[in-house]
Amino acid sequence: MDFQSLQILTIIGFFKLINSAEDGRDSANEYLRTSMGGSMNLDDFRIITDGYILSNITLGGIMFLVGLAFFCISIHKLSEDFNRPN
Repeated sequence: MDFQSLQILTIIGFFKLINSAEDGRDSANEYLRTSMGGSMNLDDFRIITDGYILSNITLGGIMFLVGLAFFCISIHKLSEDFNRPN
């Protein structure tokens, strides 16, 4: 992966984490409107909302950590190249 792709992956993962609760609630509301006809038990809706939020946190965390790990590896390799004797 090139340097720019790693930055984009890290930034997308970060924003996915930041917006995970709001996006999870929106997804649960969309599910309620489309699949359940707009009516559902509150406890079931809470479970579905928590599931959507958790999936957003998981996806955002994976994207952020993978991007950050490869970013750190790239920086390390770059510093080794500059510190290598001629």
